[in-house]
Amino acid sequence: MNEEELCFAPASELVSLYRRRKVSPLEVVRAVLERIETVNPRLNAYCTVAGEQAVAAARKATAAIGKKGARLGPLHGVPVSIKDLTPTKGIR
Repeated sequence: MNEEELCFAPASELVSLYRRRKVSPLEVVRAVLERIETVNPRLNAYCTVAGEQAVAAARKATAAIGKKGARLGPLHGVPVSIKDLTPTKGIR
């Protein structure tokens, strides 16, 4: 699966890929951040991108997937975007 396909893959497919170790949350977040960097100057869809925080969270999610017996949520490692009207502590 290429980077663009990762950006548009349904959450259920990403979770399946994670479980089968075909792709990691870190790879997906990097692909999404690259896509945002490419298209956002034209679209202005994101007013704030917390890239460093996203990468840090993806690293933790990737590490947790590798732990035997880890109990993970159904959307573990799936990146999300938060509407700018939602209060976010510590983010602009």
